[in-house]
Formats: sequence, structure tokens, C-alpha cells
Amino acid sequence: MTRDDAESRSYVNHLLSEHRRLHGLLRQARSAIVGNGVRKSAAECTTILREVRDELQRHFAEEEGGGCLAEAVSRCPALSAEARSVEAQHPGLLVRLETLLNQVATAEPTAECRVETLREFDELLRELHAHEAAENLSL
Repeated sequence: MTRDDAESRSYVNHLLSEHRRLHGLLRQARSAIVGNGVRKSAAECTTILREVRDELQRHFAEEEGGGCLAEAVSRCPALSAEARSVEAQHPGLLVRLETLLNQVATAEPTAECRVETLREFDELLRELHAHEAAENLSL
């Protein structure tokens, strides 16, 4: 294995590790919203959603600052349009998460609000998974 191959593998492994950590936070957030038999307070839901937001902001900043996508483009310039497209999704995903976070912080603690919050969270999850899939294809 060449040094470049080892570095590439290291970048990919780091990205996969980041995704696993993010998935864990997302599972915690969904569990807090659902309640899993124990009603979580708006403050508890807000706290975990802030952790998700902070993690996503850090993750996206790393990607945009020459992370795995830049490495992939440097090795295969034909991926540059795909990489730009993936990076262009970052602001919208963060806005959606921030909107959800504000909704949770100000919502009435009713079953209807919890169901609506869960629906919106699950929609955001689908977008994040699609984003991740596009990212993985770029690698």
C-alpha cells in the first residue's frame, strides 16, 4: 500500500467514524423526541438537538476546510461538481435543524406537537442520510 493509499484510507475511516458518532447523536435526539415511554422535557430535547447542530457544524466545517471531499477531488477532479453539490447542501441542512430546534424550544408540550416534531425530525433524517450517501459516492 502506498502512502497516498494509506492517507486516503485514513480520511475515509475518519469520515465513517464521524458519521457513526453523528448517527449516535441522531438516535439520541429521536429518542428524546419520541420519549420512549418517558416524557422528555423540551429542555432535554433542545439540549440534544443543540449537540447534533454543533456536531454537524463542526463536521461540515471540516469537510469544507479541505477534508475528505477535497481529498477525493484532488485524486479525481471529475468529482468536483459532485463535491460542490454536496457542500452546497450544508447551509440548508443546518437551517432545517435550527428551525426544528427553535420549534422544540417553543412548542407546547402536547402529543400533537410531539408528533409534528417527530415528523419533521424524520424528514431531516432522510435528508441527512441522502446527503451522507452522496458524500460516500464522492469518496
